[in-house]
Amino acid sequence: MRIAIAGHTGFIGTELKKYFNEKGYEITGIGREDFGKGNTHLASLIEGRDFLINLAGAPIIKRWTRRYSRILWRSRIDTTIQLREAIGLCRERPKAFFSASGVNIYQSEGIHTESNSKLNNDFLGLLCQNWEEEAAKARVFCPTYIIRTGVILGKSGGALPQMALPFKLFVGGKIGKGKQMISWLHIQDYSEAIHMLMKKLPEQEVFNFTSPDPVSNAEFSSELAKTLKRPAFFTVPPFALKLLFGQGSVILLTGVNVLPENLQKEGYKFRFPQIKEALEDLL
Repeated sequence: MRIAIAGHTGFIGTELKKYFNEKGYEITGIGREDFGKGNTHLASLIEGRDFLINLAGAPIIKRWTRRYSRILWRSRIDTTIQLREAIGLCRERPKAFFSASGVNIYQSEGIHTESNSKLNNDFLGLLCQNWEEEAAKARVFCPTYIIRTGVILGKSGGALPQMALPFKLFVGGKIGKGKQMISWLHIQDYSEAIHMLMKKLPEQEVFNFTSPDPVSNAEFSSELAKTLKRPAFFTVPPFALKLLFGQGSVILLTGVNVLPENLQKEGYKFRFPQIKEALEDLL
C-alpha cells in the first residue's frame, strides 16, 4: 500500500508513519516546502498513491493574535485547496482522500454525533466548516472522508505531555470548574481506525475520531493524578489561560461532548475505550 501524508512531521503524522511503516507500507511525506513548489509538484507526490491523508495545519493550542488566526486559517484552508487541485491533476488518483477537521465544529452544549449535531459559529467552528467544505469538493475526483479529530493522546506529542507536566510537578488540577468535556482518543485507536476505513471505504463520509467515553476536565484531571500517583489539589483559573493564549484559551475552557457513532456503525472495536486504561498505557 502506498500512502501520501500531508503534515507528516506533526505528532499525528509521525505516529501514522510509524504505524504504517511497521506494516510495510510505502509512505510519501508532503511538507510545507512542497506546498510552496506548486500544484504540479504536489501532484507528482500524490500520483499513483493508494491514499492521501491531509493533516496539514498550524498548532491550535497557541496564543491567537490576529496574525496567528490568519496562519491557522491559511495553513488549513489554502493547503486543502492545493491538495484538492493536485488530485485533479493526477492521472492515477488516490482510492480515497482523508482530510482532517476538528470536533470544535460542534457547539459546546449537548451531545454530538455525525448525524445529530449543531455546528459552532465562532472562529474555530467556522474554520472547521470551511476546511471541510474545501475538502469535500475533492469528491469529484475520488472518495473523500472527513476526520473530525478530538484530543489525541500519545506519549510522544500532542496534548498529553503538556497536560501531565503540572501533575508531575505536584501542581496539577482541573481547569476552572472542570465541567468542560474532553472528547479524546488514544493515538493507537486513531491509527487503527483510519486503517480500517482505508480497507472498507464505507459509504459514510464523516467520522468523529473520539472514544465512546468522553469525560469532563475534572474527571480527566482526577484520573491523570491517580495514574501518575500525584495530587490534584489545584485549580487553574480561567483568567490565567486567557492571559497566556488569548482567544485560543477557548479550546481549554469550553469542551465538546462528541461520540463516534459512524466508527461504531462500521464495526470499529476500540482498543482503549476508557480514559483509565488509555492513561495507564501512555504514562
